[in-house]
Amino acid sequence: MKPVRLKDLHIPHEVLQPMKTNTELDAFVSVRGGFLPSTVYIVVGGAGTGKTSWAIDTLSKLQSNNPTKKCLYISGEQDEIDNYELSTFIPGLLELDTIYLAGVKNPQKLIEETLDQGWDMVMMDSLEVVSGRIETTTDLNSRQSLKWVMDLMFKHKRGNNPTNTYTGFLVIQQATKSGVFKGDSSIEFDTTGMLYIRKGQGSERHLEFSKNRRGESNTKLFYKLDDGQMVYMKEEEEIVESPVKPTIGIPTIAFASIIKALAKKRFKTNLTQNESFVIVKELENTYQELVKQC
Repeated sequence: MKPVRLKDLHIPHEVLQPMKTNTELDAFVSVRGGFLPSTVYIVVGGAGTGKTSWAIDTLSKLQSNNPTKKCLYISGEQDEIDNYELSTFIPGLLELDTIYLAGVKNPQKLIEETLDQGWDMVMMDSLEVVSGRIETTTDLNSRQSLKWVMDLMFKHKRGNNPTNTYTGFLVIQQATKSGVFKGDSSIEFDTTGMLYIRKGQGSERHLEFSKNRRGESNTKLFYKLDDGQMVYMKEEEEIVESPVKPTIGIPTIAFASIIKALAKKRFKTNLTQNESFVIVKELENTYQELVKQC
């Protein structure tokens, strides 16, 4: 490989134009204020820290505040029903373009063909699970599957797709028991930033970069889930848990099955699973409105 000069590479100026969430997160992520194209951020956290919820909320904000941009969610772990349940807490999930890998016979082909459509920001949940699905459906071993996923991301990061889109990535990765990311050092060396989500007392969460090529590292940004979205705070504040008023009290999936059975028994109507979930959602929303009025 020969030495190159930046002026000869014809890098488009658009790679310096950030996508904004219009929250305090923008300044925290980069000095330009937002998520820049052609970046790969690894989002690390232990079980129960809320990695998926935070990333979904972030992707939703990027999509709603940048309507001309394309955002994609690659769900390696959760299926459609899992995400429908999660959408009752984070409604923005309902509007996201998503591909589900659970049960797919050829996830490698699905991911390749979908990314070739050209996306401005892609969230992947998670690096370990997606590469694991590649391993179990191809002749690649564990290390080769991880390399395949990483190489594919860097291909699109550089705009090597039919639409010449310089894709940005938010990639969730599990943490070890010692609190660091799972995987070899190349994951950290080759990516733009390593963003840790850490859990404090109660519902307190904060973000902290151990490395960030586009902004500051080792500073904290606190946040909490409030009214279906993440709300950011510049400094830690005492988070008082508000009294929880009783909900309907039945898991969504079970409630949908009850609705479906009642419709058939009382009205001789055969509802589809999706129709029963829509009714459950409307009932839950109505109930919440009534609770607020009490």
